Amino acid sequence: MKFDDLKNPPLSRTTPASEGKIVQPASLSIKRNMLWNSFGSLVYLGCQWLVTVLVARLSFGYDSAGVLAIAMAVSNVFAPMALFKIRAYQVSDVQGKMSSGEYIAFRFLTITGACVIIALYVALTCKPETFLPVALYLAFRGGDIFIDVLHGIDQQNYRMDYCGKSLGIRGILFLAAFTAVFGLTNNLSLALAAMICVTYPVIAYDIRQARRFEPLRPKISASSAKNLARECLPAVLGTVCFMAVTSIARQMLGSTHGEEALGIYASVCTPAVIIQAGADYIYIPLLRLFAERYHNKQAEEFRSLFLKVTFAILALLVVCLIGFFLFGRTLLTLAFGPSIVPYAYLLYPALVCVVLTAYVEFLGDLLIAVRMMRGNLIGNAIALVFSIPCSVICISIWDMNGVSFSISACYLLASAIMIFLLVKRTANHFKSSDSSRSTKDHKL
Repeated sequence: MKFDDLKNPPLSRTTPASEGKIVQPASLSIKRNMLWNSFGSLVYLGCQWLVTVLVARLSFGYDSAGVLAIAMAVSNVFAPMALFKIRAYQVSDVQGKMSSGEYIAFRFLTITGACVIIALYVALTCKPETFLPVALYLAFRGGDIFIDVLHGIDQQNYRMDYCGKSLGIRGILFLAAFTAVFGLTNNLSLALAAMICVTYPVIAYDIRQARRFEPLRPKISASSAKNLARECLPAVLGTVCFMAVTSIARQMLGSTHGEEALGIYASVCTPAVIIQAGADYIYIPLLRLFAERYHNKQAEEFRSLFLKVTFAILALLVVCLIGFFLFGRTLLTLAFGPSIVPYAYLLYPALVCVVLTAYVEFLGDLLIAVRMMRGNLIGNAIALVFSIPCSVICISIWDMNGVSFSISACYLLASAIMIFLLVKRTANHFKSSDSSRSTKDHKL
């Protein structure tokens, strides 16, 4: 699908006169924003994946790989709490109800709160010898999470080239640092500390670029923080439910068929995760445009953009299915050896599964953009409830493929519910616009 015909509207955010005049850089085209975001994100994702490969290849045993896996699992609990689903809300704040300084201050609050909660979680669930590497990895992720709010400012102003450059630079730096330090010392904690040391200075670059659009002084009132937390909480809970759908299906496979079956499924599905990321990169640069078209009550343009994103994600799925049909076995053999080839059949349902996963993410963020937070929660919560019996049935019938079938069925249900709620929300919004316009014309 082509997005070349999409035009950027004038920037709607203004700098308060009291803060001094800021000359803002010109916005980039939608196409260039998408290309830069995709480039940087893919580099970063690839470097993250290589770290998980290198920790096993460079270590003397598998202990370090196991500890890193634990740290990553803990960070997957930490990140949603710290992010608090603010990026989609921030990017779609077309009226500028909150300043960038307020979003930054709120991000400090969510990171602090998440650290307190996760410290208790780590103390209860992790062994003492893992505390240091887990803490260091969380500190590394904390830098990413803070930079995310700065990238929200860039995205608001259609300058995602800053985001892409930051992601690419940080990915290359932390991969190089990890490889060098872990290769020389075989000490995971030192390698993680090195990753922090080389990536945190890049925050200065992100601050400098974001400051070109608006002052960044972190300041928020207690009432504003409370209101923002209350408004975004349903979307945060929706994200928890969304992530739990996948976790339940995978854990059920492990409990019924053993860790080996779960390991085989996870290994085969690794390439599919990259496809999910590719689907995410299609819509993320467009969230601001969705919000502006909704705010300006441009019904046809909003619906047209929605259909373009939907068909683009479907086209990505078709291309990937064909690509993996032609080259999937070769890729799996290169990555995991010939022993994995008999399980290549798991890849095709997994591709459908991850694309549906990305589509539910898109719908959830779109509901945030139109300020229907409860819709995000309703769709994902119903899918979560459905996932328990669905996983039992699908895994008992189709074994490892049952995981993909179960997750796909749950996310199809979530998609249908979210689309229904989105159509209802936008129809009422655009209808009110048409009614007010007709009344005005009648008076004239």
